[in-house]
Amino acid sequence: MLAKILKQKGNRFLLEVDEDVNPKHLETIRRGQEGFAEIQFIDNDPRSAKQNALSHSLIKDIAESENIPRYEAKEKMRHIYQNTYDCEFSHAEATKSEMNQWIDFLIEYVVSEGVQLPRRYNYLLEHDSFFYFCCKYRKCAVTGQSGAQIHHVTAVGNRHRNKVDHRKFPFVALSWKYHNIAHNLGQEEFIQKYQIKPVYLDQEALIKIGIMNNAQIMRFDEEYETEDLFKKATKEV
Repeated sequence: MLAKILKQKGNRFLLEVDEDVNPKHLETIRRGQEGFAEIQFIDNDPRSAKQNALSHSLIKDIAESENIPRYEAKEKMRHIYQNTYDCEFSHAEATKSEMNQWIDFLIEYVVSEGVQLPRRYNYLLEHDSFFYFCCKYRKCAVTGQSGAQIHHVTAVGNRHRNKVDHRKFPFVALSWKYHNIAHNLGQEEFIQKYQIKPVYLDQEALIKIGIMNNAQIMRFDEEYETEDLFKKATKEV
């Protein structure tokens, strides 16, 4: 369990733990005596405590979702990672950038395979990749529900969707319930309330979810190239 230090005054600390704590369980382990907790202060270098905590939380959720021991889930993910990136991964030796790649890899697996998360980890919401993969695999960014709708955060107006280059607009994947809430609340309030990070989608994701096709994208790219050549030619003249 990871705890965030909210305030310190001398040897008094106000902590916020990242999991719900059952009061009855605390009473049981206290056995009628004073309650104690063992604390270890974490050095954020070279990898951050947030990265390490999120990695282990996601591995734990994968293990529980697939009903396998946690060490087996960890080895399974390391094996898939090695086959994907042609390199090994070690929590003990990873740099921050290596941890970011590893976490993005875990996030894609969790989203694509429908691993049920017990809650929305705050640390997870700091990663753009989570919102990107939610769009790519049509999973609601709030609930994790499959078959999510792709919500334009910036309205495209009355323009015909086939004549819009959707690479220039931010998206978020939402279930029909939260899609309606987004429209009713307004974009800014919805984004703030539900900690949403709208993301721009690349060609692969847009084609996968059926927002655009390759012919449309090629047509837009040809138009941009023609415009650039025209601007360059008129500028030289």
